[in-house]
Amino acid sequence: MPCRSYEDDYRSGEPTDSWQYKELKANNDKLARIACKAMTELVKSGYADFLVLKDDEVRDWWEKHQEADRKAREKEERKKQVAKTRREALKKLSDEEKIALGLTKLSKKEQTEMLEDALEEVAKTLGVKK
Repeated sequence: MPCRSYEDDYRSGEPTDSWQYKELKANNDKLARIACKAMTELVKSGYADFLVLKDDEVRDWWEKHQEADRKAREKEERKKQVAKTRREALKKLSDEEKIALGLTKLSKKEQTEMLEDALEEVAKTLGVKK
């Protein structure tokens, strides 16, 4: 007997409605998590080979799912590494350097003071007196 979702309580509306899309996506994600947990346990117990060898649909899904999981883990690791590298680099900068690079937000007062200081330096360089 082919399995499918027997939840026939989907609301009426176009499938492109964002609420319906989110609902269907959440249900799809839940079913994928359940299938993944079941396959993972079958692999651990040594029974997955029988199912994977016998059923093309399961084998194709499982291979694609494992590859997608691997890529998602790699992406998450890269994201963590970039964040760590950024934090370490920022620790090496002084507050003044962070401000100069635009990495810190300044209050209006601080912005005004910096502009005044910059204008003073420009005036000195040009030989203009106040």
